[in-house]
Amino acid sequence: MAVPQIDLLPPPALPTDPEDVFDAKVGASLTAEQNMVPQINTALTWIGERVAAANDYSKQAAESASSAANSAMLADQSRASAQAIVAAAGNDLGLPSLAGNARRALAANPNEIGVSFQTQIKLISIEPLSVNSAGGAIALDVGANGVFNLTLTAAATLSFANLPALTAAESMVILVRISQGATAYALTWPSGVVWVSPGGVAPATPNAGKRSEFILTIEGATIYGRKGASN
Repeated sequence: MAVPQIDLLPPPALPTDPEDVFDAKVGASLTAEQNMVPQINTALTWIGERVAAANDYSKQAAESASSAANSAMLADQSRASAQAIVAAAGNDLGLPSLAGNARRALAANPNEIGVSFQTQIKLISIEPLSVNSAGGAIALDVGANGVFNLTLTAAATLSFANLPALTAAESMVILVRISQGATAYALTWPSGVVWVSPGGVAPATPNAGKRSEFILTIEGATIYGRKGASN
């Protein structure tokens, strides 16, 4: 239904109008007022319908929000139930509790009886290697690789991607090897790196035909950098 329209009243009669004009205007106004009554009623009915529809929409939105909240609650309950089942299965198998052991390795005990989470463990770490020849903006995806072998083909600016959220008691180490071809290009490191070097500044980029390794240690939210071997 289209928005109802109410017709404008005709020009009113004025005391200065001649008698015949005054009478004609009064008659036209009375007729217009009579015609306006059903128009007003139609408009009021239309307004009432719109208000009722708005109330229905509000009710449906509230029901949808309630349904979503119930779904979220059921999901939380299912997750809690699954965690309880996993914990119970771990207990049945003699596995230690996960609580307080984030990122710790599960290993056999020294007496070779049972397992426990280790705070110190001997291991051989095989890190994914990223080999790339590039220049410009280069993002080092720390979440996918631990060693980066980068040959510069133009001036480059490094950044880190997917850095892990470590606590103050956690650390990780990545290695970046920078190689230069026949032309030596400038290299800009991320500004947040704290360099363990004289003056606390980034070490020089290798000369043409040379390479250098840079070791970056991430401790909590801080990244420490130092220069390693070079030729």
